[in-house]
Amino acid sequence: MMPVRLLRPVCTAFTGVALSGVLTVGSAIAQPVQAHPFWNRLLHHFAGRPGAPSSTPVGSIATTTSQPAGTGSSSRPTPVPTAPALPEFTDEDRLAELTLSTALTFMLPRTLTAHTPQELCLWGMQALLEVPQPLQQPDHGQAPSSSFTLAVQPGTMFSPAHMSLLHDRHPLLSVRTPGKDDVTGWSHLSLQLITLLRRDVPSYQLMNDETLLSRFLNGLLARLDPYSRYQSPPPPPSQSDAVTPAQPPPEPAASVGLTLRRTRAHFPVVAALNLDSPLWDAGIIPGDSLTSLDHQSTRQMALPALQAMLTGPAGSTVELEFRTQDGHHLIRNFTRGRMAEESVFPEQAGRFPVLRVTHFSSRTAEEVSQYLSTLLPETPPNSSLPHPPDGRTPPAPTLPGLVLDLRGNHGGILQQAVMTAALFLDHGVIATTEGRAAEANHVWSIQGGDLTNNTPLALLVDQDTGSAAEVLAAALADQQRAVVTGSSTFGKGMVQISSTLPNGGHLSLTWAHITAPQGWALQDLGVLPQLCTSPQGQFSLRDQLAALRADQSLMTDALRQSRLISTDSPEAARRALRQVCPPAAASPTDISAALALFIIPHTYRAALLHLPDNTAIHPAANTTP
Repeated sequence: MMPVRLLRPVCTAFTGVALSGVLTVGSAIAQPVQAHPFWNRLLHHFAGRPGAPSSTPVGSIATTTSQPAGTGSSSRPTPVPTAPALPEFTDEDRLAELTLSTALTFMLPRTLTAHTPQELCLWGMQALLEVPQPLQQPDHGQAPSSSFTLAVQPGTMFSPAHMSLLHDRHPLLSVRTPGKDDVTGWSHLSLQLITLLRRDVPSYQLMNDETLLSRFLNGLLARLDPYSRYQSPPPPPSQSDAVTPAQPPPEPAASVGLTLRRTRAHFPVVAALNLDSPLWDAGIIPGDSLTSLDHQSTRQMALPALQAMLTGPAGSTVELEFRTQDGHHLIRNFTRGRMAEESVFPEQAGRFPVLRVTHFSSRTAEEVSQYLSTLLPETPPNSSLPHPPDGRTPPAPTLPGLVLDLRGNHGGILQQAVMTAALFLDHGVIATTEGRAAEANHVWSIQGGDLTNNTPLALLVDQDTGSAAEVLAAALADQQRAVVTGSSTFGKGMVQISSTLPNGGHLSLTWAHITAPQGWALQDLGVLPQLCTSPQGQFSLRDQLAALRADQSLMTDALRQSRLISTDSPEAARRALRQVCPPAAASPTDISAALALFIIPHTYRAALLHLPDNTAIHPAANTTP
């Protein structure tokens, strides 16, 4: 008995060394288990009581599918068959392996939290092993069940790390696993799994490497965040396409970049001008009237017919006659050309101009600036006086109010949202991006001049306002420059970085969180409006406007609490704040509420001043770039 007494403390010391993880894939999620390491089994072998039941062996398999009726466990262990030989890689397999290795190398230093290649690849394998539905269901009876069991046995000082895979209890893969940080090894092992599935599992045999690789990558990316994704490369042209190439699509018709709308006036009115339109150089601006087109009066023409007549071959000309808003007439030939996509559209709500921004393209800030120049032609920007001396007031606004409509704007280029904010602010922080990679950390700040001379500004938002549009709304609200009106926004506060992989696929990876100027996190919260128009809001619009007229705001408490949200705040706190003004679709009430702020200026100032000013909590909020 003496050797056993000496051995038992030694065995106890080694008991916690090795852990075995079993991933069971089928109708349930992975289930980690702990198996007995070597010394524990050795102790059971030499010191176990005779007749005592044996413990679960290392690498034990757990399944999720039910056993067929009439089957039971046998008291005699069944010999485990040997796993089939691994297939040789084809050129397609080697390209997929290189693509996966490149994707992992790109992801590892940039994910928001640190992960190992082993962890990422096991997530991908779990997604890959979710049994696909058969292409054809039997005409009668239940479809045959199928399950995979993936067992991962970490290495010990006596045995190397090992991974095994069973398909319907039959061995499919049994190999040593690479080190947890071995990108090349885990990429190779993952492609071995893909080739085995294609070769030996009927439900996978109709899938190619790219289909399975896409399933693998998107499965592991889904475990990181809601926005990271992998997009497969476009399929190559078929052989028939190579022999008989398809006719190229017809080029879009050229135009002069003019959009018209009907009003109560007799002639159609210029609604919008493309940034590349030659009409800008002629002095035409939104609000002018088009009276004739190629010597034909436009008084009785339908708008679709007019828009069609404005288009034609590139380089052709069209004669247009305009009556400007100051009563002058202009007749000139204009040359049609290719026009870039527009993202800003001017509208009018009574005497208040509205700029509707549908998305943030590479030229959105320039478009907004161009339209602002038509609204304030005689007013230079006050960039020369960013900080008026004591005793002097800022220049008086030349407009009674301006509406920036971001409803339905899903975002776009973040830099364009920052540049757009610079058109309405003299200086300040717009947003901060924070990630694990050093390149992801950036303070977006501006120094310029408010082109509108502090014109009252209302931002319209709804449930579909997201990403870069939320950055703009949060910045102008935190800087007390605009009153956000509408409902809680979408709540996308993450930044993605993109990479093209060797196979031509596209990887988009989230690598940074976005925080607003006052230091609060946008993700899963969004921007709470200062004036809520949501039908399910905690406060009615009538009560909110009445409170603002009394120099109070019913949204103050919710706004103050929203400025305390961080990336570590519980999800329940974010949901509770969003329920104060739940996300809602765009409504005519939104613009009506915004105009009410302008009509009674005191309510606009009250809505601005009751927004918490916590800029001191942001390390860069009070610095001038």
